[in-house]
Amino acid sequence: MAEWDVIVVGAGPAGATAARELAAAGARVLLLEREQLPRYKACGGGVPLRTARMLPFPLDSVTEAEVQELQLSLLGRHPFVRNAGRPFALMVMRDRFDALLVEHAQRAGAALREGAFVRSVEVSADGVTVRADGFRATGAWLVGADGARSAVARATGLGAGLGECAAWELEIRTPRGPESRRALIDVGYEPWGYAWAFPKDGRVSVGIVLSGEKARRLKRSAQQFLERAGIIGEVELARGHKIRFRRGGEPIADGRVVLVGDAAGLADEFTQEGIAYAVQSGRLAAKALLAALGGQGDAHTYEQLVDEELMPELRAARRIAAIFYGGLRRAPDTWFFATRLLPFLWSSFFAVQRGESTYAREARRLGPLATALERLLR
Repeated sequence: MAEWDVIVVGAGPAGATAARELAAAGARVLLLEREQLPRYKACGGGVPLRTARMLPFPLDSVTEAEVQELQLSLLGRHPFVRNAGRPFALMVMRDRFDALLVEHAQRAGAALREGAFVRSVEVSADGVTVRADGFRATGAWLVGADGARSAVARATGLGAGLGECAAWELEIRTPRGPESRRALIDVGYEPWGYAWAFPKDGRVSVGIVLSGEKARRLKRSAQQFLERAGIIGEVELARGHKIRFRRGGEPIADGRVVLVGDAAGLADEFTQEGIAYAVQSGRLAAKALLAALGGQGDAHTYEQLVDEELMPELRAARRIAAIFYGGLRRAPDTWFFATRLLPFLWSSFFAVQRGESTYAREARRLGPLATALERLLR
C-alpha cells in the first residue's frame, strides 16, 4: 500500500494549493520542496486581484503594495498613465507569498519535506515512487508542480511541445522606484515582449520578457530599461527563467501523474502571468484526484478540466497578444497612440485582472473587430 494518497513535487502556488485542497478533504499528502523555505523565486511578484479572491485566506501579511495605476511607454517614449480607480493587483515577494501558501497547506494536514531534490520518478499501474536525496516515497498519485524546468515532466515525458519564452528579473533596493500604487510597463521590443517595474516595500522588481530566440538580449535590454526609467539602487538578486505556454493539446496528464502551473505551461501569452493559473490548476488537480481516489475518473479527468476551464482563457489571451504585439510590430507609434485613445481597452484589462471579466469574454466583445485586426496584422 502506498504511503501517501498524493505526492506533490514543488511548493509554489500550484503545488501548495493542490496540497492544501487535497489535505483539507482528508487525503494523505506529501509536499516536496527542493529548497528550504522561505526561498526566492524569479518572478515579478504581481498577483492579480482575481488570484487573491480564489484563496480562502487573506494576503495582507505578505502584500508589499496595492497597484491601481499603470504607466505605459514605448521604449521609454510617450509615457501615459491609466488609473483603474481601485487596486487591480497586489505586489508580493515570492519567498513570503509562497511560504504563506505552504503554511496553509500544512494547517490543512499536508506533510512538508524541504531540501528534497527529486532524482527519479517511477510510475506503475498501481502508483508512483519518488526518490530524492536521502529518501524514497510512494504514492497513489503524483502532482508535478516543479516549474518550467520540471523534473517530473522530464521523467514522465509530459509537457512535450510546450511553447516558451525567456525572462530576466532583478530585485533592486532603492528609494527611487515607481510610485507605490503604480506599475511601469515598457513595450516595443522585437518581435514582442515588454519590460516592467513593480513597486515593493523599499525595493522594486524589474524585469523583461522576450521571445525565446531573443534570450541573449535579456540582460542588455533590462539595463537599458533601468536607465530609461531612472531606477538606481542595489541589485539584491538577479535571475533568469523560462516561461512555458500550453497552446493546444500538449499532454499534461497520464497514468498516475498530472502537471500543474508552470510545469504544465499554464501562463497567458499577453502578460506572461502564471500565478492565477497556477492556483486554478492546483484546485483542478485536487478536484480530479479526489474523485480518482474515490474510484471516479483518472489523471485525464484533470486534463479535461483544464481544457474546459482554463484553455479557452489562455487561447483568448494568446489571440489578444497577437493583436496587441502584432500592432506594435507593424506600426509601433501609430498603434501605441491608438491604444492610448481607447479607454475601453484599459477598463477591460483592469476588469480581467480583478476577476470581474475574462479574456474570453473581452475577446468576444471585440467580435468582428478582433477578426479584422488579426487578418490585418498577419
